[in-house]
Amino acid sequence: MQNPQIVSEFKRPHEILRRLRQTIPIRDEDFAASLVAKETHDPFRILVVTILTQNCTDVAALRAYDRLDKRLGVTVARLRKARVRTIENAIHVAGLHKQKAKALKQLSEIIANEHSGSFTSLLEGSFQQVREGLQELPNVGPKTADVLLSILGEPTISVDTHVDRVAKRLGLAPKKGNYEEVRSHLMRAFRGENYRDVPMYFMALGRKFCKARSPHCPECPINNLCPYEGKTKTT
Repeated sequence: MQNPQIVSEFKRPHEILRRLRQTIPIRDEDFAASLVAKETHDPFRILVVTILTQNCTDVAALRAYDRLDKRLGVTVARLRKARVRTIENAIHVAGLHKQKAKALKQLSEIIANEHSGSFTSLLEGSFQQVREGLQELPNVGPKTADVLLSILGEPTISVDTHVDRVAKRLGLAPKKGNYEEVRSHLMRAFRGENYRDVPMYFMALGRKFCKARSPHCPECPINNLCPYEGKTKTT
């Protein structure tokens, strides 16, 4: 195997992603937004489940989404008519259910009142215009916007806590970089790759090996490509 000194900094990101693709299986059910996108191809539903994943596991978010869909229906019209308390009860398993229920209610009202009930109208325009417009919606920050836009095929990388940690340990982003700095560094490093793959594989790596505390460095498939100074020697 090559070591991080031999692999050039230009090639190292691509070698990292190549090796992750070979060694870490990606399952749709591990990524709520991807699974909903595969099943429905509905941008509004994808946004709703992405909001549900905030401060929550994807498994719990999918449970909340399924309950919401069965009890009310995940559409602008149905959520607009529903009481906030009813939405809360449906998504309780996702955590922060009061905040998220209020946001989903407000979101549906905004789309109904300001966009004639059509969420797709918010997706029209330049990438930057759409990205900024999405972030004006309740509970939609840059990460949530980037998850949706990436799934829709736009050139962006979403950065959650796992992606942020992995990118910084790999030296692919500044140690104290904020969201936009980490995102922009990753997009430059992985130019020419499928941007959607980067957060999925980094999240999978962070969940299984590159944990916040006591990372499993000896078993990590990209150990010899990682310059992280805090590597563990045993697990």
